[in-house]
Amino acid sequence: APPPAGSGKYDTEFPMPPKVENFMDLGDGGINYQTPMKLEDVVAFYRVEFEKAGYEERDVITSIVSEAFSIAWDGHPSGKAIIIQGVDLGDGTTNVNIRFEDI
Repeated sequence: APPPAGSGKYDTEFPMPPKVENFMDLGDGGINYQTPMKLEDVVAFYRVEFEKAGYEERDVITSIVSEAFSIAWDGHPSGKAIIIQGVDLGDGTTNVNIRFEDI
């Protein structure tokens, strides 16, 4: 399956929620940003988008707690896993970090 279409406003292949602040390109395809979406809404957004793209959640290492989440996805053409981590910053925003890893 082709990777999901990224948001046209940002140089990334990853889908992005409607409201994004402080977008950073971390190199090697990795990105970091903040969004006013709640943690659980960020999780739901990426589950929909990545399942649509044909990626599979590696449930065994998914971690979702009240202040943070970490989810690994398999199926990217690079052969690497996509790691998405989110942290509730406590000020109404969630920090989201997405990167590739060999795991």
